[in-house]
Amino acid sequence: MMVKKVILPSRVADSLLEMARLAYPLEMLALLRGKKKGDGVYIEELLFAPLSEHGSSSVYFRFDLMPMDFTIVGLAHSHPSGIPKPSLEDLHNFIGRVMLILIPPFSGYRDIYAFNSDGENLRIVVEP
Repeated sequence: MMVKKVILPSRVADSLLEMARLAYPLEMLALLRGKKKGDGVYIEELLFAPLSEHGSSSVYFRFDLMPMDFTIVGLAHSHPSGIPKPSLEDLHNFIGRVMLILIPPFSGYRDIYAFNSDGENLRIVVEP
């Protein structure tokens, strides 16, 4: 079954927004740990990417240092530019099932966007 939505506990969504605010004007990056549930992906927690380097228009990390962890279901990163769509480079470096992109002002859940590996929008459900 194809993924159609991303389920985020509010504590995870709030943490992502705070990370993006603190990193701004640089990009932030987090690995998403979770599991597939029906037509959704449930994000349980965030992990820091190993040896990540943050710039104003990109962020890199050492993929070869990632643990062998099959619970990593995707990546989240910010676009300080405010463009809420994955770039071609984002899609070429897609990991897992979902990608979250956060845009300024990082003040609410409406500033979080979800995509599949084809760059198609996915619905976001924030749970208490």
